[in-house]
Amino acid sequence: MSYFINPFIGVGQFTLLSSEREVKDILNQIDISFSEELWDNSECTVKVPWKIIRADNSMSFFFAKDKLFKIYMEEGFNGSLQNGIAIGTSMDEAKRIDSSLKFDEWNEDWSSEHGYWLEDSLDTNQVISITIFIQELLDDDLFEKYEW
Repeated sequence: MSYFINPFIGVGQFTLLSSEREVKDILNQIDISFSEELWDNSECTVKVPWKIIRADNSMSFFFAKDKLFKIYMEEGFNGSLQNGIAIGTSMDEAKRIDSSLKFDEWNEDWSSEHGYWLEDSLDTNQVISITIFIQELLDDDLFEKYEW
């Protein structure tokens, strides 16, 4: 199955701000196994635990207060952004397609003003992960209020 990645909105049937139950129901309907883990975030200023659902098809779903705020896709994921960037795209091509991509030294990834992050391999110079998220994640203060 190939997925369409829509920044600030979702991936395929998975919509940002959905509940854990809604995501699990979709995964069960399309027969994708998954595991769960909990990050307590005790080192963060605002100590809201995050629940992560890791699906076998190379997608991870991040929840806080039972709301999906981030979707991470990695090797094995089949889909692309509207602009055609996908796992395996060369970073040179990705930067040609999206001139807003800027390297973030702190997170060691590429950030687009269009609402996604890319991680690349230094060995192959190819995209190895794509992350989309809610708009509030662009502003730490707004995100950490958890009022979204």
